Amino acid sequence: MPVYCGTTYDSTNKIWSGPKEKDFYNYEMTLGEAIVEQLQLNPEKVVQIMDSTGEQVKAKDLLMNSKNIVRNFVAMGLKRGDVIGLYASNTTHLSAVILAAWLTGLRTHAAYEGCDKDELKIIFDLSKPKIIFCDLENSYKAQAANEELNLKAKIYLMHSSTDVQLPSVTELLDVTEYIPDMALLPCFALNGGDTAVILCSSGTTGPPKGVLCSHQTLLNCHGFQTFTANSIGFTFSSTYWWSGLCVLKETLLKGGLRIITNQPFSPEYFLHLIERYKITHVIANPSQLAELCLKSNNFTSIAKRMNSIDTIMCCGSKVLPVIGTKMLQLLKSENQYKRFLVTYGFSEISAILASNYTGQLDTEGLLAPNLQVRIVDRSENLLGPNEHGEIQCRSPYKWLGYLNNPIATQKCFADNWFHTGDIGYFDEEGCLHICSRLGDVFKSNNIQIYPEKVENILMKLPGVQECCVFGQPDVIKTNLVACAVVKTKDSEGENLNEAKIYRFVEEELPPVYHLKGGIYFLEQLPRTGSGKLLRRKVIEMLQKKL
Repeated sequence: MPVYCGTTYDSTNKIWSGPKEKDFYNYEMTLGEAIVEQLQLNPEKVVQIMDSTGEQVKAKDLLMNSKNIVRNFVAMGLKRGDVIGLYASNTTHLSAVILAAWLTGLRTHAAYEGCDKDELKIIFDLSKPKIIFCDLENSYKAQAANEELNLKAKIYLMHSSTDVQLPSVTELLDVTEYIPDMALLPCFALNGGDTAVILCSSGTTGPPKGVLCSHQTLLNCHGFQTFTANSIGFTFSSTYWWSGLCVLKETLLKGGLRIITNQPFSPEYFLHLIERYKITHVIANPSQLAELCLKSNNFTSIAKRMNSIDTIMCCGSKVLPVIGTKMLQLLKSENQYKRFLVTYGFSEISAILASNYTGQLDTEGLLAPNLQVRIVDRSENLLGPNEHGEIQCRSPYKWLGYLNNPIATQKCFADNWFHTGDIGYFDEEGCLHICSRLGDVFKSNNIQIYPEKVENILMKLPGVQECCVFGQPDVIKTNLVACAVVKTKDSEGENLNEAKIYRFVEEELPPVYHLKGGIYFLEQLPRTGSGKLLRRKVIEMLQKKL
């Protein structure tokens, strides 16, 4: 069985495997219990700082607040398996609410704090939360969704306010009736196989589904390999995204410090936070890093301000090679080994599937520990190195499926393998390459076209800010390659025209990839909250022109 840079390949069964690691937490352990143990080790340590307000939370304060919320949850009659809805940005007491939920045996289900009422209804109609925590700014949408869905959920504000007649989370920090500590963990039957979190799927193929994530998976699948008690973690993401959840659990489980903010991303604010708090570990999405790299002129100054960084992990969607190259330049240091990790994963396994630890930007990298992957063609034949097919993976931890959706669960999880819907292959070095989504691939003149191959070339053309390649139906060729382009807001964007784009693609790619289906200019491309391109929405937007 040959070994390729930490990824092993079984040529008989045509299965790639990540390195073997022992589980640090046993099956009986839950997220809440593990975090409580860590908080008790160093009660005076500051574990969270809210930059927007300057509020600091020590380990003992988080533990006390969580205990009090647990007691109030129990007093409300909430039981194991009930759902609490989170419709809030990163604020001071959100971590205590989440920890209390895990200790009580409740499942957390977060909505994107910026979503509208109709989107909120789709999300909370899945899980039927018994209680909802929201920000003041979106409280009226939470109330409307609650009423229209007839949830009868109690709604709490994350900050007290006299502007609306709603109770505040601060009311749950007080306990009117004493409950002994032995009753702190009312769900003794709870174990690692129970659901801790309901994550929303990315929504690239339709309405989001509720992904059930177990305590066991979240405990044993780590994001940062180098995070310690001395590390400082940060992300702009709320717990609606895996990235926000990951930074929260990593810092609490390992006794580190988490910096939070409810302010939006900007390159200058991002650099300010890193410099002020000496942040070591960051999770960011590709659009944020693109803005940092492309809108900043003084590379030397930026690199100096990012000197404290140990690891920046980028996830959510494809990272363009030009951005990856610039990030590696920013993090280059003679005195310290710094990491820029482009990671590939999905909510269903609650973890990273592969990371480019080797620094290669043209690959998704090596497999994460304890995971197995196979490549399968449309006829379910197993494929070997350099053969393109659907990526299917298997984890040692049981996947709990999609909430109240057995049909989708069965469709995605057949023969104990999760069908990702992504097309890719492994090279001879054991590195995984993602080519496209299964539904994005189309045929032109009987040749399979992977849109991202053309998009990666187009992004090298000055004046192109973002682009989307798709198939334009054609009677003779089946499909013609077409493209939607967003121009940069500068002189290069102003001078960009169809002729330049046609000529550039013709010089860089074979004839089958030439844009004979047309070029269409748009002001922006539709994306999910995590930055993933909604290709089907682009086609819908251009339907009349097409």
